[in-house]
Amino acid sequence: MTKDPAYLAEIRPTWRQNWLESIAEFADLELQRRSWFDGADYNSPYWSFVEWMCRYFDDYSLSSGYATFVADGLVSQEEADALREFHSAADAYKAPRGDSYNHSAILADPDWLHVVSLADTARLSLLAVIKEPSERKLLERK
Repeated sequence: MTKDPAYLAEIRPTWRQNWLESIAEFADLELQRRSWFDGADYNSPYWSFVEWMCRYFDDYSLSSGYATFVADGLVSQEEADALREFHSAADAYKAPRGDSYNHSAILADPDWLHVVSLADTARLSLLAVIKEPSERKLLERK
């Protein structure tokens, strides 16, 4: 990431909105079912487990963790700490039998259900930390 303060200030609101939405989506098993099984009919751009993972880890450049984002001021240390267990579990998750397109197996996998549970715990922890109303709304259950 860049250290240019003007650039960071410009991208921060959009980056955080998308990032928080992604965390809320990880915490919503029912949304995953609808997105992964209804595909184009559900009108979700994240129609598969692979896309779900790519959105969080690749689109937001989180494969290496949160240190750079904390240093750049996009995420607070408290927010990064709230996500530590979820992030680690999601990063380590492997689909059953290595089949990342077997959505039935993934959604029934206790390891995936643990990732979802950790995402929900992280979501609730972020709600306790984040004060900005528009950001809190992204994390609240609808």
